[in-house]
Order: sequence, then C-alpha cells, then structure tokens
Amino acid sequence: MVRSAPAAPACRFDVLEAGSAQWEACERSLANAGIRLPLPHRAGWARVRRGVASQLVALRAAGDDWVAAFGVYAAASRALPGFRLLRVDRFGEAVPRVAWAAAVDALVQVARREPRVLRLSVEVFSRDENTRAILGELLARNGLARAATTRNWDRTLAIDLQPDEDQIFASFSPTARRAIRAVGKLPVQVRPIDDRELASRMEALSCETFARTGGDYQALWNWAGVIDLSGSMSDASRLVGLFRTDKEGPEALLGFAWGCWNGQSVSYIAGASSRPRDLQRLGIVHPLFWDLIVWAKRAGATWFDLGGVTAGTVGSGDPVGGISDFKRLFSKEAIDVAEDWVFTPRRLSARVAALMSSGAAWLSRVARR
Repeated sequence: MVRSAPAAPACRFDVLEAGSAQWEACERSLANAGIRLPLPHRAGWARVRRGVASQLVALRAAGDDWVAAFGVYAAASRALPGFRLLRVDRFGEAVPRVAWAAAVDALVQVARREPRVLRLSVEVFSRDENTRAILGELLARNGLARAATTRNWDRTLAIDLQPDEDQIFASFSPTARRAIRAVGKLPVQVRPIDDRELASRMEALSCETFARTGGDYQALWNWAGVIDLSGSMSDASRLVGLFRTDKEGPEALLGFAWGCWNGQSVSYIAGASSRPRDLQRLGIVHPLFWDLIVWAKRAGATWFDLGGVTAGTVGSGDPVGGISDFKRLFSKEAIDVAEDWVFTPRRLSARVAALMSSGAAWLSRVARR
C-alpha cells in the first residue's frame, strides 16, 4: 500500500549560484540539522562533470531556516543550440519527507521560469518502493512523465552496512575474500588518489576498461576535478587506487574506484583497471570495493550500492554480464532503486529538438554506409 506524502509546510525557495557563500552556508546549516546532501548536490559538483554548470535549489521554512536543498546541473543542448538541459541526480534520500511536495513544486517552477530550458530530468533514487511511488505521484501531478529508461541504473546490488565490518566481509564470496586478503602478500597498496597528475592515467585506464567490454567510453568525468573534490569533501566522495609499490610514476596506478554519498547510502560510481602481465592473479578491483564499503559504513551509510547490475552473465551475450557476475561476488541482493522522470516546459521547442536529433542520427547512419 502506497502512503501519501504529508502536507507540505509553507516554504519558499532560493536558487543559489555555484561558488556563492550562501550555497556553502546552506550546506553547513543542513548538515548541522542532520541532512548531509548527496555529492551531486554539493558545491563544486560542476568541477567533476565536463560541460555542466550547477545551481542549488534551497527551501526555507516560515522561520527562514533551511529545511531542504537539491542540486540542479545544466548542460547545453546539442540538438537545439542555445537551449539547456536540466538534470537532478539522486533526488530522494536527502530530502526530508515533509518537504517532498514543496521540493517537487520548486523543481517545476525553476524549469518554467528559467529561459530556454528544453528539458528537466529527475532521477528519483531510493531503495524504498513507497518513497519512489510517492515522489513519482508528486512528479506526475506536476506534469512530469516517467521515462522509459534510466540514464544511470534502475536496478542494483545492495550491501547491508548495519552489521559490523567482520560480518560484512564474511558475507562476500570466498573468491572476493581471498582476493582482498592477497593484497597484503603482493607488491601493491590501496590508498586514496590525491595527485592531480594521475588524471591522465585514470582516463587511459577508463578507455582500456571499456575497450575490453566493447563499450563506448564517454569522457563524462573531469578526473582532476574528482581528485580535488575527493580531497576537499572526504565525507561525500572517496577516490581510491591500487598502486604498485615496486614502481613509481603514473604507471604504478593499476586501477581505481570512486564512491559517492547519496544521503543515506553510498554508490560505486566509476572505476577502471589494467591487466598487468606480471601480476595476472591479482584481483585489482576487489580490494578497492572493500575500501569503499568500509568508508561508506564509517561515514554513516546504511547500505552500499554496487553501481547497477544486469541479468546477464559471462557468455550470455550481455556485454557487461561479466561485470555483473563480478559484483555478485559481493552481494546477491538485487533491488530496484531508481526511476527517471522528465518535464518539457516548452513542448514546441522539444519537438523541434527531437526532429533535429532524429535527422542528425539518420545522417550519421547514412555516412557510415
């Protein structure tokens, strides 16, 4: 049974610009009240995403206290130059239930009043089905439609972080446990990545990893920005690497993994690894996952999101089936966690953009023939 959202308190909202003292003050105020914003809603998020600008939509109660906030980032539309695409990631875990209706209303108002907004996309993120249902109902009531697919992932594998660390470790498969323990016997070390000079190495590892699965690597992340943000916001972002101790320089980095705070949970967002010929039995990603899981628990997360899963397995024809198999070494608990919702405040412009996008895709196919 889906329970309704509580009546919304009287709220007004402000749109705070990146780099403003107000944004940082709002973050601090909410954190003091026990509301830790997800990383995509924190000041500085635009430093890690290429080609985007961020704003914070902050809600104030009648007494002028901050009660909720969420980040909105904007990117230029490639289909219709001059227009912008707005997106909110991880909407749900850090917005207090009493502010849901006011937050959704603020979302729509921002999209309507800002000039040349082509589309607003909202990722509703929560492992609680009732939470997703209520937020979906509020979004639909305000003119948003559920998208057929999600940009990130709608289903994932979860790890319960309520048990102690020894119990969590014992829940992993024997293969994962052996690989994590083996690190202490090899010339490698897990440690945070704090040197911006490693950004190029991380980009190269990402390209190499996608090539192994036949995927098309999209350079979404500014790795130098991720390194900086993880150093300055260690409560919300952790970037960790596996380094050789018998080598120096960028080539010593064998692999990396990045975890982000969502409000109540932590997600594995991105990572990559090499295949060193002289360390073929080394499990590179296993100890990196364990580091993120321990960090998530100590940061106060109640569960860990392994970053999406498919039904595929090795040999099933699913290009990421092997990755899903790997994640199953850490958890078998598959859950639904996210939905994307879309709002088009200017329908004529959206139709023009769709026609232009379709035409560009057709020309691209013709050119490849």
